[in-house]
Amino acid sequence: MFLEWFEGVHWFHTDVFKWTPKVKTKFLEDLNLLHCLISHPLYAFSTKENTKLVKFGESLGWKHFKDIKLANNKEAYIYTWSK
Repeated sequence: MFLEWFEGVHWFHTDVFKWTPKVKTKFLEDLNLLHCLISHPLYAFSTKENTKLVKFGESLGWKHFKDIKLANNKEAYIYTWSK
């Protein structure tokens, strides 16, 4: 997990190479701790075509915030996560 400060918000990035129930539990613990440390919503981005990432985020409680159109005319989503 890492954060990127851009345009006044923290953007959340992560890489998960092998997903298991134990990884999910630890991931959510770390995400909750991260939120406590910064105390405001996190934002994440996914292209519409990356359905696996969208499903992953929604299963962790990320909420759809906004649809956007990219410079290449593809559609994407912005999600937010907070307690």
